[in-house]
Amino acid sequence: MPASAFAFGIWELVPSGLFLLLALVLPLLFYHLGGGFLHRLQKHLPKWLCILTESYLKPLVWALRQTLAFAAAGMLPFVQQHPSLADFLATASTLLNIYFIALGAWRSAPMCRLLLRSAQNHLDLETNQTMARFFENLFRALVGLFAGIAMLDTLGVPVSGLLTGAGVAGIAISLAAQSTLSNLIAGVALVLEHPFGIGDYIVLGDLEGTVEDISFRSTKFRTLDNIVVSIENSKVASEYIRNCNQRQSRLWDFTIGVTYGTPRETLETLCCDLTALLQNDPEVIPDKVTVTVDTFNAYSIDLRCRVYITKTSLADFLQAKNRLNLQIMDMVHKDGCDFAFPTTTIEMAGEK
Repeated sequence: MPASAFAFGIWELVPSGLFLLLALVLPLLFYHLGGGFLHRLQKHLPKWLCILTESYLKPLVWALRQTLAFAAAGMLPFVQQHPSLADFLATASTLLNIYFIALGAWRSAPMCRLLLRSAQNHLDLETNQTMARFFENLFRALVGLFAGIAMLDTLGVPVSGLLTGAGVAGIAISLAAQSTLSNLIAGVALVLEHPFGIGDYIVLGDLEGTVEDISFRSTKFRTLDNIVVSIENSKVASEYIRNCNQRQSRLWDFTIGVTYGTPRETLETLCCDLTALLQNDPEVIPDKVTVTVDTFNAYSIDLRCRVYITKTSLADFLQAKNRLNLQIMDMVHKDGCDFAFPTTTIEMAGEK
């Protein structure tokens, strides 16, 4: 090969080499300089813009790198001599760009929390993540759908025909999958109505536990024996939902049985002393304490006590009951009363 031809061949590789060098250096400069610039501007930018720029920083770096790398490959003489290979590289570059753009949108899903907070100020999204997580999943599903449509269009697939066919098929599927659609609609209703959130302790019929997740189809919660139960959203929406986390106190309704030999004056004193004992307790709502003579049972006079304890968690509630039960026992003995228990009197007939 003549030297001039060799030099000309090397010269043809120079543009490709320059683009390859830019693919190695320029994305790194963009990442470090852009990242440092955004870090300095974070205190001056709105939060949604910070989330958006941080979500797209790395995908844009990757998109820039692959675009320059594919441009370098497209300048090679071998590629320019084969149009089909050049078209393949251009299509692959476009598909990767669509993927990186969709990846940035996927990573920016936390902006849904800010939109929800601005739309409904009464939502405490820092302590209750239910609605934010639900709409983040919905947003990411839409991002994946539109990215898939854009990729199919790039590959030359007739998207309009597919969408028309999908609409017809969707009608048929909706008729065949009514339960799935009802679960989806019920899930949206549960998220919007917000009867409970993730982390809440709820009671649904015979089941109770802590909510762990709310998806498009079902709600998952963990029972007291540490079993995860998944219930369809339509069934959850049709049940009476009792949210134990939204109460401000727990009702303790109990009965004390004393013997029939207890005088009336002693019963009155015991009722007054028990009322004062419960009202003076710091974990009891004083104006909701009632102690009354309730029932004359077969073997006891029953005193009914209704107390509202401010401790809402089960562990703290049980500890308060334990402490108060011991104090009640001491008070009953102090007032000269005895606890009743089932007794049976047997009369023995003497021998004739």
